[in-house]
Order: sequence, then structure tokens, then C-alpha cells
Amino acid sequence: MNNLSEDFDDFFESSLCGFVISDGNGNITRVNKCAANWLNSSPNQLRGKRISDLLSVGGKIYFETHLWPLLRIQGHFDEVSIELTDTGNGKVPVYINGYERKDENNKPLFLRFTIFQATHRRLYEENLQISKKLAEKRLNIEQKQAVLREQFIAVLGHDLRNPLGGIMSAAQLLTRSELSERDKKLMNIVHSSSKRMYEMINNIMDLARGRLGGGISITPVTVDLQQLLIEVSNELKVSWPERVIESNFTINNTVKCDPGRISQLISNLLANAITHGSSDTPIILNAETNHKFWEISVINRGRKIPDEAIENLFDPFQREGTESNENGLGLGLYISSEIAKAHNGDLSVSSDENKTCFTFTVKI
Repeated sequence: MNNLSEDFDDFFESSLCGFVISDGNGNITRVNKCAANWLNSSPNQLRGKRISDLLSVGGKIYFETHLWPLLRIQGHFDEVSIELTDTGNGKVPVYINGYERKDENNKPLFLRFTIFQATHRRLYEENLQISKKLAEKRLNIEQKQAVLREQFIAVLGHDLRNPLGGIMSAAQLLTRSELSERDKKLMNIVHSSSKRMYEMINNIMDLARGRLGGGISITPVTVDLQQLLIEVSNELKVSWPERVIESNFTINNTVKCDPGRISQLISNLLANAITHGSSDTPIILNAETNHKFWEISVINRGRKIPDEAIENLFDPFQREGTESNENGLGLGLYISSEIAKAHNGDLSVSSDENKTCFTFTVKI
């Protein structure tokens, strides 16, 4: 029994939290060193005081009107945030638990209070509140940006593309009229320039969807991949009749994809190969399908892409070389990469002194 008493005394005095014991009327009979130190006092100085004497003015009122009745009714309370007052009238924020022990006649025998310092927890809670407010502020900003993004895409899609479409249609109609050779050339320039501007607007819209929105949207359907690749290749041959595009297809089945977007991806890669590849060697267009994946690659001879350029090659406004390219914004590879992601695929590049290869792979 003595050993148990000694163990209790050691636990009571050596604990890192505060312990206070009072009689049934709330008069303190014992305080451990930890609680006394928080109050800049000694256990003997606190003995005989009421538990409410250790509290701040607000704490006294709350204890007498809420906690004391709660002890009498249910016999305990848990983790109540309150403030102690030390001998210098300094405030000590704490969390306090209370427990009342009664005899067989239901009369209070004693009260036990366990006290935990709340300084770090209060700081943690304050930081949580600050973080919450910052998160709400960021959410509000993002919501405003989302509205601005939709307005931006709407301006590009309607306010710019529609008038430009009218110019293109008018120019195309005029080229069919009786015009002088000089006027026909001028109208062809108007039509080709407006068509290129139309493509730039489409690229900027794709950039807005990829960077500001939820990514490029697709509508997958069952597609004859070989026929699609032949059509895209033929379109490029019309624009660059002097360039040779060789095709190697091992396509045994149809694939599920957005044909318009895949055509755009392949067109971008072929145009990139024509622009940056060697003009006296053919461009290779490979494609393969099987039950595990389908893959398309575009290979060209020419200069090696520098390693430092490859790292950011699929970022917007990036180009293979360091020279300025007046014919584009540097969005083609970025948009192609976003189209690949939209298909749950991957677009990669490898380059050495002999060739540069862009590979688009979709696992099934």
C-alpha cells in the first residue's frame, strides 16, 4: 500500500500537466508543482484557496455559472478552455477537466482537476483560422478568375472568330469572281492570312482551356486510324508538295479517339518535322495498333534538339530551336501534349545527331 502511495505521489508531483485536488466545497487541498509553477506560486501558497480563485475574472464567472453546476449535475466536465491568472495578473490559457467523487449518500467527497497548457494549441487553432481565411480568399480569387477565363474564351470564340470567318468566306467568294490577276493574288493573300489567323485563335483557345480551364475536351468515337493518318498526310503534302512523307502502318484494328483532335496532333507533329527537319530527307510517319496500345510516331532527320530545349519543349511558347519562327506562336507542341493527355496518352520526344522522333502512345 505504501508503494502505491509513493507511486501516486511521484506521478502527482512529477507530471507535466497540472493537478489540483479540492474538498467537496471547492477548497484546494493539494496542488502539484507544475500547476503552481504556471501560477508563479508554490503549492503551499495555493492550499486553502478556492479553485475559482485561480481563474481570471471571466473564468471565475464561467466556472461559477456553468462548470460548478455541471459538476453537481453530471459529476464531470471535459476539455474546457479557460484562463488562469498568475500572481502577476498574467493570463495563462489552459484546458481543464473536472471530476467529482461522491460518497454512498451522494455527498461530494472531493474534486479533481487536470489542467493542460493551451498556448501551443491556441496558436495552432489561430493558425488554422488564418489558413482557413487565406484558403477562402484564394477560392474567391479562383472563382473570379474562372469567370474571367470563360469571358476570355467567349471573346476568342465569338467576338474574334465569327467576324474573321466572315472575312474568310467573303475572300473565298471573291476569288471566284471576275478579277484581274493582281486582285486575285491579293484576295488569295487575304484568304490565306485570315485562315492562318483563324488557326492562331484556335490555338490560343486551346491554350486557355489547357492552362486556365479543365484541359482540352474530347469526344471519343471509333476511328479507322489508317484512313485518318492518310488524310492528314495528304493535307500536308498539298501545303508542302516538295516534301516527302513516307508512311509505315501496322494497323490491325480500329481505335477509340477524337478524330478531330488526333488529326490536329498529327498535323502539328508533321508540320513541326517539315519546319525543323532536313529538307532533303523524307519524314517518316509510323503507326501501330495491338490489343495493349496504339502508337503514332513522326521521325525527321536534321539537327539535334538541345537537351535544355527538350526539358521545356512541351511548354507553351516554346520552339525546338533558338531562332524566331514568324509562322507560329510556339503552341503546337504544347497543344499536342494536351491532346495526348486528354486521351490518357503520352507524347514524348527523343533526339540525337541522326534523327528526332516524336511518339504518341495510348495504352488500352
